[in-house]
Amino acid sequence: MRKALILEGWFNNPDDNWYPWLKKELEKKGYKVYIPELPTMDTKLPDMQKQIKFVEKNFRIDESTVIIGHSLGAILALRLAERYKYQKMFLVAGWDFDDLTEPRHRLFWKNKINHSKIKKNVKEIYCVSSDNDPYTTAVVTEQMSKRLKGKFILIKDSGHFTKKDGVVKIPQLLKYA
Repeated sequence: MRKALILEGWFNNPDDNWYPWLKKELEKKGYKVYIPELPTMDTKLPDMQKQIKFVEKNFRIDESTVIIGHSLGAILALRLAERYKYQKMFLVAGWDFDDLTEPRHRLFWKNKINHSKIKKNVKEIYCVSSDNDPYTTAVVTEQMSKRLKGKFILIKDSGHFTKKDGVVKIPQLLKYA
């Protein structure tokens, strides 16, 4: 059975942004979809290890899994890809460099991203960016896609892909789901 895991961004929840829309669309395509409310994602110091343990306890990642991570959830998706083999990964408004400029992200950067391990573990990688994201640039995302040997997808005028930016759907994702 095909399954999808949608990982929310920092200070978001499973009912925010485009997550419920994507869940419905993937279910129409035959996916079983899980959008957890990640522990500590609503705090000033999100804890990657707690989030990984939560995902491992509540969701079985295998080679039929698709993981969609948004913002800090994209970093969590990368960290899961260092540990597990799975089908596809969508990194929406993500980045792969040590985020030392934001000390509240420090628990996600205890070590550098292992790009070679991720490329071995995930068959298809899609890096999605907007040309007006206030937190990370399209150039950063495009460079990440090259390091991961993934496909870069630019969606104009989508900000950080939040409801606040007017984004409640990302139909471009469905082409690759």
